[in-house]
Amino acid sequence: MAIDIVVPVYNGAHLVGRAIRSALAQDALGAATIICIDDRSSDDSWRILTELAQTDDRITLLRQDANLGVAAARNRAVRAGTSPLIAFLDQDDEWIPGSLGARLTALTDDPSLGYVTGLQQVELDPGAVRPAWCRPEWLERPQPGQLPSALVVRREVFLEVGFLDEKLGGGADDFDWFARSRRMGIPNRMLDEVVCIRHVHDTNASATPETDAGLLAAVRRHVDEKRGRS
Repeated sequence: MAIDIVVPVYNGAHLVGRAIRSALAQDALGAATIICIDDRSSDDSWRILTELAQTDDRITLLRQDANLGVAAARNRAVRAGTSPLIAFLDQDDEWIPGSLGARLTALTDDPSLGYVTGLQQVELDPGAVRPAWCRPEWLERPQPGQLPSALVVRREVFLEVGFLDEKLGGGADDFDWFARSRRMGIPNRMLDEVVCIRHVHDTNASATPETDAGLLAAVRRHVDEKRGRS
């Protein structure tokens, strides 16, 4: 089944190779296009991506004219694709072997599902200090994976929920998208198996003040909308 795999990249030269290799290693990759979009990195990300693309023709490269943020990068990559299914993989995460096939099977077996996620394994990279936002218990056992790297969604459903909100800084766009999908009652399933590893390190987007502000804005928006309906 054809699928577009969206990989946004920003200053991830030391990380993105691991993510892309984990996608290429999937048994169920089939007719996939891995759309890597560089958000005007200032490191060697573009060179690394170019070298990777030369090794596999399933890798397509896009480059932003300016640094516009992860939501804008994801949206442009989605628009560039044409496959009926979309998956997301962040530059610092990796997929568990076989996890793409498990999510695709779930969507195939139940046509009513709009999207499928799974559990995430949170791991602290060697030498990294656990940041305050990463709770100790997250490192002890798999956690629910409501994050882009766990998501496989039907294109028509993604478009129904709507593109990611580019006004929300620091990656809060994914929280907002999942919240909108729940409010709309989109049928979904979270597999009871780990589908991705979320690596915690010193440069996670989750560690920025922009993320805190973006999440707060998204939470306020959905609380206000819920109150407006009650």
